[in-house]
Amino acid sequence: MILASFPIKVYFGNDFQIVENERELAVLLEEYTYVRAAGGIVRNAEGQILMIFRRGVWDFPKGKAEQGETIEETAVREVLEETGIQARIANARSFSVFHTYDTYGPKMLKETVWYEMEAVAGSVKPQTEEQIAQAVWVERDKVAELLKDSYASLREAWGNFLK
Repeated sequence: MILASFPIKVYFGNDFQIVENERELAVLLEEYTYVRAAGGIVRNAEGQILMIFRRGVWDFPKGKAEQGETIEETAVREVLEETGIQARIANARSFSVFHTYDTYGPKMLKETVWYEMEAVAGSVKPQTEEQIAQAVWVERDKVAELLKDSYASLREAWGNFLK
């Protein structure tokens, strides 16, 4: 079911729980519905990182997988839809981050598969219908500062990108 291997860290806001195996995941999924998503930590030729400002916090472009697409296709599509930037996956390395939410109704457990990506074309244009107020290129050394007031799961994604 999940793409990552155990153990996994599941964020509940800024708190987290380590899920060691399928049995523990099954218990969690009695309360949460699993959803798969993908996104990109995208850099341009100048080494800047693409970020979005949505619902009052800084984020990276990502979104839910659609029926019939691969997780890699999801990442590329979501970056383009949310920011106007056509990007490609830079290497085979990916990592998953898990978080929960109930913003839109039922309790969800989202696995976001993150890819390191490179911008290849396009102009930055935020997808306002997805409540994205800004899509901007940020100097790499400023990303952690912008994420300090964002979600813990995004700080983990950024930390994995830096490894």
